[in-house]
Amino acid sequence: MQINMDHFAAGCAAFGLTISTAKTVVMHQPPPRAEYNAPRINVNGAQLKNVETFAYIECTLSRNTRIDDEVAQRISKASQAFGRLQASVWNHHGIHLSIKLKMYKAVVVMTLLYGAATWTIYSNQVRKLNHFHLSCLCRILKLRWQDRIPDTEVL
Repeated sequence: MQINMDHFAAGCAAFGLTISTAKTVVMHQPPPRAEYNAPRINVNGAQLKNVETFAYIECTLSRNTRIDDEVAQRISKASQAFGRLQASVWNHHGIHLSIKLKMYKAVVVMTLLYGAATWTIYSNQVRKLNHFHLSCLCRILKLRWQDRIPDTEVL
């Protein structure tokens, strides 16, 4: 890794760019079941800090490649977006259901799935995402659990 960083630093220097060692961190992802040894990476004589996780464009990347925290964060942000539209859209009787569903897809679903293309997702995370999705749809449709409508009908 140090050799690659040296080449990168040289390439940056060739174009008059400098690497900010204060803002640059190292996150090494070893192969599964391999022992983790934190690499010592230096840029222009300054050692870079090793981290377990870091945020990049509103996504949280982690050394162990687990996305549980990222899924929880996306659900939280989507829930906030849903809540902000509660009074102005979901509870507004003058807005047709088709418009509400388009708003839901454009705002809430896009917030929920932002960065999902990079995820390695497992069934427990799919369940959490589906549960949130169904609960939002039920709130938009004003359905309660006592109504006993199957999930397939809601979707």
